[in-house]
Amino acid sequence: MSVQLVVFALGTDEYGIDISTINGILRAKKFKIQSLPDTDKSIEGIINLRGQINYIFNLRTKFNLVKKEFLEESKFIMLNVNGSTTGCIVDEVTDIVKLDDQDIQLAPEFINTCSSSYITGIGKLEDRMIIILDPQKIFAKEINLIE
Repeated sequence: MSVQLVVFALGTDEYGIDISTINGILRAKKFKIQSLPDTDKSIEGIINLRGQINYIFNLRTKFNLVKKEFLEESKFIMLNVNGSTTGCIVDEVTDIVKLDDQDIQLAPEFINTCSSSYITGIGKLEDRMIIILDPQKIFAKEINLIE
């Protein structure tokens, strides 16, 4: 069995999300994000995409990383999450990779019991390590607040 991942960067770290959950990849600079007052700090705001309102999350904020301005290579990864399309801001989409089961180490129990239960495993590709994320779990708390 194998999985195909869209790999993206946040700083120097690489993360991957199963390609089957991805609805599209957009250039962040092409959209104006409308902020929403008094919402969870990881919700950057909303965008109008083809007449539909989509929530945009900032993964840097979600993962407690240093916040930085959007760059030319910043992207929105649009995900199918709980029946709706939700976006997340990443520094850069770097790769699409295919990993076999032997290249993935499942996340240990001590990670899954803390707030990072959205980490499903670590992919090993040559000298790279890719943190594999479950998009359904990343935004579960915030999506419940929105709905």
